[in-house]
Amino acid sequence: MKVRNFYNYIIMGLMLLSILFLAACGRQEAEVPEIMTCYYSMPVSLTPAGQIELEPPLPVVQNPIDFEEWWEQDENVYAYIEVPNTRISYPILQSDDTQPEDYYLEHNLDGSYGYPGCIYSQRFNHKDFEDYNTILYGHNMNNGTGFHDLHLYRDASFFDDNRDIYIYTPEMAYTYRIIAAYIFTNDHLMYKYDFETEEGYQEYLDMLKSYPSGNFDEDIQSLTTDDRLLTLSTCTNDDSTRLLVQAKLVERAIAQ
Repeated sequence: MKVRNFYNYIIMGLMLLSILFLAACGRQEAEVPEIMTCYYSMPVSLTPAGQIELEPPLPVVQNPIDFEEWWEQDENVYAYIEVPNTRISYPILQSDDTQPEDYYLEHNLDGSYGYPGCIYSQRFNHKDFEDYNTILYGHNMNNGTGFHDLHLYRDASFFDDNRDIYIYTPEMAYTYRIIAAYIFTNDHLMYKYDFETEEGYQEYLDMLKSYPSGNFDEDIQSLTTDDRLLTLSTCTNDDSTRLLVQAKLVERAIAQ
């Protein structure tokens, strides 16, 4: 009987320990805090030391361009340009893979062949305006359309007083400040300089900072490879030259 009672005590003790253990586990599980997942509304970057830095959120602006309406005319419209105090207010197009590179040099929004053509970029450039240098082309039309009014920037007073360019895409709005207007050769910039590399871009900036003639903002000397350029190119009265009006990206915003 004593042995049997001894074993009964052991069994009861084990059962009691099991109950206490389960109770402790349940309490521990209940006390474990729920893991929180954080979502940042701002871009995240790392410092050289590996610390996280939050970049300021982009401002939000109203998009004044009805891209749906433009797409009904040509689905290759991907942006819109406005240059205040000029007649430059046009959709921007880029040919697709089924069309020649310079299709819009001599094709209009309705698909017809001939002048004035359209304001366009070549497929050297992406459509997000984040390339080192985004180049837009347009004819210098005698009736004042196309990029004719870029020639206003050859006047120093007009250059000083009119510096803004606005680019809109379906998602973004870009503000540029004009920093240069000068006559250049008819060399194709994308062939003459390697804008796909930082070294090639720096070579171009070095040339620009020492260019001998034209209208230039003093800030041009502070340009670095961190800057993004917009180049507007049009004809002069000399087939061997082009007028280039160039601007630096100064602000990005979300367009809604």
